Amino acid sequence: MTSFSRLLVFSIALLYTGAEVHAQSTGTLVVANRRGGSVSFFDLEIGVEVARLPVGPRIPHEVAVSPDGQRVLVGEYGAGNDHGRHLIVMDLPNVREVGRIDLGDRSRPHSPAFLPDGRHAVATLEESDRLALVDLTTLEIVRTYPTGGREGHMVRLSSDGSRAYVTNRGAEGTLSVIFLDEEREPVVIHTGEGAEGLAVSPDDAEVWVANRLASTISIIDTDALEVVATIAAPPDSRRVEISATERVLVPNGARGGSIAQYDRATRELLLNAPIRSEGEGGSAGILSHGSSAFISDRSDNAILVYDLDEPGILRILATDHDAPDGMAWSPLRVESFR
Repeated sequence: MTSFSRLLVFSIALLYTGAEVHAQSTGTLVVANRRGGSVSFFDLEIGVEVARLPVGPRIPHEVAVSPDGQRVLVGEYGAGNDHGRHLIVMDLPNVREVGRIDLGDRSRPHSPAFLPDGRHAVATLEESDRLALVDLTTLEIVRTYPTGGREGHMVRLSSDGSRAYVTNRGAEGTLSVIFLDEEREPVVIHTGEGAEGLAVSPDDAEVWVANRLASTISIIDTDALEVVATIAAPPDSRRVEISATERVLVPNGARGGSIAQYDRATRELLLNAPIRSEGEGGSAGILSHGSSAFISDRSDNAILVYDLDEPGILRILATDHDAPDGMAWSPLRVESFR
């Protein structure tokens, strides 16, 4: 028995605590739906989906919300060979599309992130191995940056917005450090095969990268720009979140599925709790907010709420959903529910 299976300390019988979530938060959870191509808006005060906005056949995978909660940004990633080329800008309170930014041929935008000013954002262009900086007011590209890696997939920013960290899941798996305010080549750091999910620590000192195919996590020192530790991860770990309380959350999509929780300071695995009782496996996304973590489980078409104060307790926000994937949170509510 592996250390991970020994740490499955919570009974499957206790996996779900009810048919719906009792709201523990306010605001809106925004979810990108891979099936059908849409974005859902869940009002967390009442715990239900209150709106859904179609974005077209080139399905989105990831979603971002502006610092003030007003704007939503998704990319046309597409399925198979039907790749997209636009970033779609939405008004959250009114649940409407306000414009599209054309990123050109060979773009296939995947992961967006807003800069602190709320007017600008970046997005990975997976097909061209570049990162785009866009203006949400003019709906134009400001510039693009080379990543220096292959298949740039996920992006996260430093708290001041001066650096972008991009995981490149092609070839050997790397992390690119892109200096948005400098005319400087990116620093490319080898992490591990299938580098995909990543999170920047609240103090900006570390970046944690999940190497999905290597079943490892690389921890990068942002001053030294080098890997300072490599630890084991459950199979098929694709995402990483670091909570405000310094707990590192890593869901995985292996058969059964689980969410591993690490102590950031000691890098010790604290537990690995199941997120479904059955199923053949599939990707799981995660978003940490306050004392909760939202989990999008495409295998079960469910959105779950994981209680960080009561580890192992999962509540159901939605079932029979359309392949939920990336998520983001806004402090605002949809206009009709204010």
